[in-house]
Parts: sequence; structure tokens; C-alpha cells
Amino acid sequence: MNEFSVYDTTLSFTNNDEQPCDDWLRHKFQHYGLLHRIFNMMRDYGFEICNDMEVSKILRKDHFVGVKGDLKFKASRCPKGFKIEFYQELVTENSNGGYYDFNKFQKMPYLINKRYTLTVNRISSFLLEFAQNKTKPDCRTAEEKVKYAYVQSWRHPQKSMDFDLSELNGTTCKESYNNTDRDGKTIFNGNLKYFRDHKGYLNRGIVYHDLNNMWWVILNDTEIAKKANFQLFDISNKDIRKRMKKDIKPKSYIEKKQILSQCSLKELKNEIKRRLKNNEV
Repeated sequence: MNEFSVYDTTLSFTNNDEQPCDDWLRHKFQHYGLLHRIFNMMRDYGFEICNDMEVSKILRKDHFVGVKGDLKFKASRCPKGFKIEFYQELVTENSNGGYYDFNKFQKMPYLINKRYTLTVNRISSFLLEFAQNKTKPDCRTAEEKVKYAYVQSWRHPQKSMDFDLSELNGTTCKESYNNTDRDGKTIFNGNLKYFRDHKGYLNRGIVYHDLNNMWWVILNDTEIAKKANFQLFDISNKDIRKRMKKDIKPKSYIEKKQILSQCSLKELKNEIKRRLKNNEV
């Protein structure tokens, strides 16, 4: 089945119904017609659309630009699908213009943002007749992020995000080698577990099983982390509460230290004299 999705300010359509053909340069794919129907619909909304004159003449028939007020877009098509990317030029960071900025949606001024949202919603409603909407939902809370991961994973039975994570509390995965923590304790969904991040700081959160030996950790209202079962543990009096930085020494340092440990006292004195002479100390 055909699919489309919206990420940031880019709408992408994928044609899964038609198989690639040898004469793809001359073949008129179904989504070519869909794209031009979208363009006609956008023209009715006040957009001015034409081929992109900045693209090489050979490729120009598959590249388009459009504008309505301060809202602009670039579009392109290929045998597999098409893409429409919206942008604006009022609030930009990249010296080459707003099209090359990251996080285009966040940078859009209020009125341009509303015009973009209205436009992309109309296009999405039109495409629902021909394709499945695969757009990732706007997961604002940590629980929503975990629930969306459950819906996307084939290992979990949830088909939609319309469920409560607390319903999973007290359950665990079947494989014991995937559900035991650092100390050999069984991990259950909904448990409070501790772990250390890559900087050595102590963190804690509510855990829910993800895949194999990986577990989601809800840190707060909006943040999550993913940790292996052996990284999780229950805090005890033996655990150091402050930061534990890993002592990582360069390989060259370790090799030199091993060589020096095998040297005699006389050889060490000669080495020190050599370094002093060459200003290496």
C-alpha cells in the first residue's frame, strides 16, 4: 500500500503499488498525477507554482518551486515517490537561506506556521484516499514516546497508543537472561531502577521492556533513556552516590608503562637523563 508521512516541514509520498520498470524515464507513474492534482489544489489556495529554474535543464521537469506570501516550498518527484519541503526566509540561521536550515517548523513565525499547518493538513486529507498516513505522532510526554515505541515494535501486541502504560506494571519479558538486573534481580515493568549515564552520573527512572535485553527508562515527564538490563540496579548503601568517572587511559600510555615496569633502575635513570637532555620532562 502507498504511504506518506510528514516530518518537520517535509511531506514525503512513497509509491509501493507500482513496480519499477526499465523505461522509467518515459513511464508516467500514478503519483506523478497525484502530485499535479496537489499542485492544482494548492493553486486554488493562492500558491504560485512552476518548475525550478535553478535546477539543470535535464532534471527541471521533475523539480518544482512554489510560494504563497512568505511561505515557500520546493518539490521533486522520482519513480518511487515525491517530496514537498516547505520553508520561509524571514527567520533563518543558514547563510544560504531558510531552505537549508534545520528545524524549519520551529523557526516559522506564527502566521507562516499557521499557513503551513493548514496547507499540509489539506494535502494529508487528500492523500488519505490513496495512501496510508505513516506520520509519527507528536509525542510530547515520556509516556507517549514509550507507547509509540510499543506500537511500532512487532514484539508488542499494542496496535494503537490508546492504552495505559500502568496496565503493564508487574509483567516482564519471558527470557530470564533479558530481565535480570546488575545484581541478578528480576526486572518488572513499572519498577524504579537506577543506572549511570555515559558521564558517570547516577540516574533513576521507571522501566518498561523494549526489545531483547533493552529497557526504556522514563526519567521525567518528557525524557526517556534506553538501557541494557545489566546496567540497571536497585540502589544500596554500597553504591557510591556521587559521579563515577571511568578511568580511561590511552593505549600508548599503558604500553609505555608496561615497558618501564620491566626496566632496571639503571635503565630508568638513563631514560630520565635522556628526557632531561631532550626537554621531554
